[in-house]
Amino acid sequence: MYELLKTIMIDDLQVEADELSPDASREDAGLDSLATFELSLALSQRLGIEIADDELFGLKTLAEIAEFVERRAAGLPDPFPAVDPSEAHEGTGLALLLGTGDPSAAGPGARQLARNETPFPPLDSVAAAIARAATDANRYPDPACGALRAGLARHLGLSPDRIAVGAGSITLLQALLAVTAEPGAAVVHSWPSFDGYSVLADLAGFHSVRVPLAEHGHDLDALAAAIDERTRLVLLCNPNNPTGTASSSDDLLKFLDAVPPTCLVVLDEAYAEFAHDPGLGVRLLGSWPNLIVTRTFSKAYGLAGLRIGYLLAEPRLVSRVRRMVMPLSVSDIAQAAAVASLAARTELLGRVRETAAERDRVRAALLALGFDVPPSEANFVWLPLGGRAQEFAAVCASEGVDVRPYPGDGVRVTTGTARDNDAFLAAAGRYARDRAGAVGR
Repeated sequence: MYELLKTIMIDDLQVEADELSPDASREDAGLDSLATFELSLALSQRLGIEIADDELFGLKTLAEIAEFVERRAAGLPDPFPAVDPSEAHEGTGLALLLGTGDPSAAGPGARQLARNETPFPPLDSVAAAIARAATDANRYPDPACGALRAGLARHLGLSPDRIAVGAGSITLLQALLAVTAEPGAAVVHSWPSFDGYSVLADLAGFHSVRVPLAEHGHDLDALAAAIDERTRLVLLCNPNNPTGTASSSDDLLKFLDAVPPTCLVVLDEAYAEFAHDPGLGVRLLGSWPNLIVTRTFSKAYGLAGLRIGYLLAEPRLVSRVRRMVMPLSVSDIAQAAAVASLAARTELLGRVRETAAERDRVRAALLALGFDVPPSEANFVWLPLGGRAQEFAAVCASEGVDVRPYPGDGVRVTTGTARDNDAFLAAAGRYARDRAGAVGR
């Protein structure tokens, strides 16, 4: 089967023969997203079997792909079954992109502390703006998102030509990757960090370079050292998801000084409103033409279900990104909600302070229970449990609390209402007591 695989890759995908060996990774063998799709199609046609391209994404080497195809053709069970994103570091698809575990594990009516959503519904003024905009739902939305861009420009002190709006900041990241993609290009980011980076990079045909965190935060020196002539982008989530840690202004200035001007740096500030220095990214923009800032209305503003975010950058780059964003992808309802949220910012930031206070209360209680919990500047806390992550998440699920395990690394817990948080702390207390009892026996 490996020989057939080689033949297809050489003849159909025009891969160099000397780049192919059974232990070669998909990336080393030139199997980016498009090539993997073409390979799955060619194999399906030649063997008369059905192979979906997402099945091959989970396989790391050509030997694994060959074994998978051989067993599929023979009607045998797959040697590498589809991986549940809640049970692996890596994966593909919407579940991983959202950062969810098993949504059914905690049962119906579970307290949802896995997705970093706010527990608060839209403010009355925002809900009223949504209702007004809904009366014109028979009309197409403003493709330029003019009202929101103007509102953001006033709020941030920037010109509108430095602002792009999209259906969530993730779609703007996808557009940015699309306009910077080229053969052999690489993206550098920390790990663990936002799961979507690797997924989006793979879709755009980039090679992902993961740099381990240091003390639960970005190792900026190591990130700078990982940049080479292939690197087109560095993706920096600050505060970092899932650890909640944030790099300081001084550390970021030193890092930006070390990055070559040909490499773009994306400062992903999805959780900026919860941070000690929420205006950091905007302040840095004027001095660094290769710096890009992305933000969202999904977290602090509570509009996750309406999908709206924005990107800040040098005007020419913003223009390129806007051309890559799907036209009419942001509804007028979402725009109206975002504009109303900016107008109600003082009230909304009161909710942010309330969430931050609850976050700190939860962290203090966890520390008292004996857990290691780094300080967080986001709307969640991080428990670096290592190999016990899934065990802890299972205990929480049995208590009706849905949290987000990162197997082998830790567990991320969103800050919910006081009742949500108390239910989580009760589960964490049970886990701590059970472990203490097991150790004492």
